[in-house]
Amino acid sequence: MIQSEEKKDNIEVKKLYKQDIEDIIPLRIALQKVDFKNNLGIDEEILIDRTREFLKENLNKDLFMYGVYANKELVSICGLTIFKYFPQADDLSCKVGYITSVYTKEEYRKRGYQKRVFEKCIKLGKEIGIKRFKLSTINPIAMKMYESFGFLDDKNAKKMKM
Repeated sequence: MIQSEEKKDNIEVKKLYKQDIEDIIPLRIALQKVDFKNNLGIDEEILIDRTREFLKENLNKDLFMYGVYANKELVSICGLTIFKYFPQADDLSCKVGYITSVYTKEEYRKRGYQKRVFEKCIKLGKEIGIKRFKLSTINPIAMKMYESFGFLDDKNAKKMKM
């Protein structure tokens, strides 16, 4: 099925660069709307500008992103942010890969595109020596995909919002 969808959609899976920032922003904003149930709480233009600044500063430094273009339109994204930690006895690399900005436009879902960019992020992380990956989601469909890659629930994690 994926091959026929790919032919129909004329897809290209690729690493994203600064020239792709304007393509990334609408998907990142759409993801934020899903996460915040269409109530961003701030002016959307402010979020767009801050997202643009963040991408200009971090893309391909400590944030790496992959995307699927269908008919020359970016329809799916996935990012890998590299965090540095103290060395641990079981991991001296001092790096953790955090999977971020996992999103596919609704009309392009269930075609395997998200899995393709997710695999690219994991592969890149492994190539640069990452042994631990983290992510967070409330999406049960996404959880199943993550589990298929070996991700487990972390019952020890806590978070605080200020």
